[in-house]
Amino acid sequence: MAIAQRLILIIFCVGFSYSQRIPVALFEPVVITSEQQYRIDVLDSLADKSVGQQHELALLYASTRAFEQSFDILSSLAEEDPENYDYQFMLGGIAGTLASEVSQVKSLPYVRTMKTAFEQAARIAPDSLTIQLVLLELYTELPWVLGGSNKKANKALSAVQSLSTIEGFLAAGYYYRTTKKNKEALVAYLNAVNEVDVCSTPEVSNDAYYVMGVLSFYLQKDITKALCFFEHYVAHFNWGDRYPKSFARHYIEKLTSVIHENEEMEENLLAYDPLSRWIQNNFK
Repeated sequence: MAIAQRLILIIFCVGFSYSQRIPVALFEPVVITSEQQYRIDVLDSLADKSVGQQHELALLYASTRAFEQSFDILSSLAEEDPENYDYQFMLGGIAGTLASEVSQVKSLPYVRTMKTAFEQAARIAPDSLTIQLVLLELYTELPWVLGGSNKKANKALSAVQSLSTIEGFLAAGYYYRTTKKNKEALVAYLNAVNEVDVCSTPEVSNDAYYVMGVLSFYLQKDITKALCFFEHYVAHFNWGDRYPKSFARHYIEKLTSVIHENEEMEENLLAYDPLSRWIQNNFK
């Protein structure tokens, strides 16, 4: 179920945050294929759906941004089988997305469902790097009254660091940056990019390549290295990756063009890419 996990992690990371969200318009549009629509119609028409068919339909709804329909199915599946990691993980991701699309007052039930589902997923699979990264973001971003916790965030960070060296450094950079510990964040981020040679391909998420591209560009001033990371991000982009391909392409143009001015994209980076904004405000 790696595809399902990736899908929902993508949705969660892009969708849920009490900070500014990247507009959907900056991403390439999600196109519903005729095969997807046909399969949705077939499954939806069944009076009695098997568990597998319900799960497939929930995935199809999620991948075509029909999040409320996906949420309803996943809520039932997770209630019937609370020890199923995939159901809990997907439910948490969809709930997080829905929470981001309504007012903060209306988002509260979705936030509670998201937190409960992700924590249950972590109990089922505590050694999953994916869920520990999600918990780190969850506990760091949520207000205290909704379950945010530095203590729990630090526990998730330690888990990430035990599972992946590079992702661990990047996660530490994210945590320290978000909690206003700029010096510690800088050291962690530099440790991450120093771990990787110019064009080696570490086993990290595609999002990590974008982050390392930004770090290499600003902190190391290494054009070759940054270009490699951004090109890798674009080449391996999956639907809904955290950052739009347009962001990476903008950096590529800055790296490869003698004269490159795109004020609109620079404004988008400052508005919607917190890492680029943080570096430009503190270390450029």
